Amino acid sequence: MKRSMRIFALLGGAVMAAALLGGCGAGEGGRGDVCEHIDENDDAICDLCGDFLGGNESGGSHSDKTEGRADLLAKAVHADPVSYGSVKSAAFDAYLATVGDFSQQLASRALLAHEDAQDADNFVLSPASVYTALATASACADGATREELLSALCTTEETLTANFSSFYRLVGGASEGAKMECAQLANSIWVDQTSATHVRDEGLQNLAENFFCTAYSADFLLDNAAANRAVRDFIKEQTKGLIDQNFMLPESTVFALVNTLYLRDVWNEMGSELRESAPKPFLLANGTQKTVARMETGYLAGEPARGENFTYFYAQTYRGYKLKVLLPDEGKGVEEVFTPQNIALVNGTKDFGGTDDVRKIRHLTRLLLPVFEAHCDEDFEEILKEMGIRALFGAECDFSAILDGAAAHCSGVRHVAKFKVDLRGIEGAATTVLPAPGAAGPDEWEEIYSDLSVDRSFAFLLTDRYDNILFAGAVKSV
Repeated sequence: MKRSMRIFALLGGAVMAAALLGGCGAGEGGRGDVCEHIDENDDAICDLCGDFLGGNESGGSHSDKTEGRADLLAKAVHADPVSYGSVKSAAFDAYLATVGDFSQQLASRALLAHEDAQDADNFVLSPASVYTALATASACADGATREELLSALCTTEETLTANFSSFYRLVGGASEGAKMECAQLANSIWVDQTSATHVRDEGLQNLAENFFCTAYSADFLLDNAAANRAVRDFIKEQTKGLIDQNFMLPESTVFALVNTLYLRDVWNEMGSELRESAPKPFLLANGTQKTVARMETGYLAGEPARGENFTYFYAQTYRGYKLKVLLPDEGKGVEEVFTPQNIALVNGTKDFGGTDDVRKIRHLTRLLLPVFEAHCDEDFEEILKEMGIRALFGAECDFSAILDGAAAHCSGVRHVAKFKVDLRGIEGAATTVLPAPGAAGPDEWEEIYSDLSVDRSFAFLLTDRYDNILFAGAVKSV
């Protein structure tokens, strides 16, 4: 009997998994990912799938006490630091521009989809992590599947091959002069022990050498709880505990790609807390007001800039990450200004007009920003289809670069991300550092200080020194 497979995906603290079709169906007495974990005799064992159940998560999830079990198959090539000179070439700049094109499209579409779902929560995603995971997936694909992935990523196989290694090391903090504890990026592939014969060794070698992807073996079929625990523990460790949940990959899982991206930085060298302004009204997305204090970020050279129906400026962390804020005009919603064109405008602005040479004036501005958190746990399948990735989700999907003699297609792309900004700094996804721009003017120059008070729902980008978008999202409530 010919076997067909499907792929489940988590991107951005991430799991992408290929799995056999069939599996558990509650009305069929099978076993797998749609199991509702019925336990009518209260023996702590699911009547359908036979797994132990725990009470720590909703829906009768598997017990957190299960020990993760996995074996190392192949270790990824070490991501040596990339030199500053090698990432400042015209070719690499052009490549980063294509990464930006993908990131702008994904961020805008994801926020609109989130708005359509009428979710009042703050929203965030990690375009850099999604890009990394899809680029890795393209190395597993062939034919039209690979072509569509590369097209959506706005690149070609030749360009990706030539530049992905430098991009990965850049985002993951492996660049000369970078603080490794600030950023952490990791790729891995998890192969089911009973399906290992379908995985090509040369495919694993390509992932290890060119995509820094470590290979593990886990028994999803016969010891599903332990395999899932191993994946969970990996993600928890790589994200410093920020993402800790059971993704419940089914027993039919054949392989899983795991990508994680983590970042933590402080506002100042000593890591001390920022001062807060007196509480003032903040207009929430639902039209109500809430009185909250604002963080007083440091002054930076420049004046707030104007886009169509919004104002924008940025705050900067100690190691140079930029938190770029898009503040809509009164009467405008976040989704109206968070377009690919506006994201490109904000992310492409290098000079905020900090100096007036004729009048000898230097402008400095700071953001007054509320403390906030944002999160995402959503399926991006429809968004990626809109961006041209269709073969991946159909019966024509071609994963022959990693699978031998087996058909596969993707059943969904899941994205999980968390991001928070507080008085000490930021925590979320990671990449390399960015130095503060601008030098002090002559002593006789006048310095004009201004504040941009963020007093209503806003959108934001978090970027590195090369303007790679690590996080993008919207704050609708504080």
